[in-house]
Amino acid sequence: MRRCRVLIPDAGPFNSLWVANALDLLLKLDLPITLVDAVYDEMTSDLSYAKDADVKAFVDSHRPPFHIVETAQGQAERERRARGEPPRRNAGEVAMADFLTSEDGLDAWLDTGEPVVILTEDMRAARQLFLPEARVHVLGTIGLLRGMERMKMIASADDVLREMQNPSGPGRRLSDGRNRRG
Repeated sequence: MRRCRVLIPDAGPFNSLWVANALDLLLKLDLPITLVDAVYDEMTSDLSYAKDADVKAFVDSHRPPFHIVETAQGQAERERRARGEPPRRNAGEVAMADFLTSEDGLDAWLDTGEPVVILTEDMRAARQLFLPEARVHVLGTIGLLRGMERMKMIASADDVLREMQNPSGPGRRLSDGRNRRG
């Protein structure tokens, strides 16, 4: 069976799975998972915020399968933060464009013959970017969960979805604001 690569171009899947206390489901895929540096930096930038700290600890403690790709945009954003400047809006999207057009980006992956799965919650943008390429498959978090249930990797997608919509864990609602640790 041919392996594939997973590219997560935005924080959406991490945010949703964190709310459901289900980040570990990404490990069940047993596939390499790539993030661009600006997206990683953005979703782990405030370690006093429980979600950011948890996502950072999770990704950092699971390398592999997680791999962070360095981009010129990500480097520029880190330099901006070091100077005390606010982050540029859409830095993650610009960094993703950097990656997609780089020599070791998506084209290099596709040259290996491996299929690529884009896991995102911004389906409209992903389809516009990736639809023309036959070996690039766009999948949302809900679709991922339904597929994992069909493959018997999880008992119930609905249980995870319910937890995303109505989290039972303390401080798990993203809409509650930046819930602080401690």
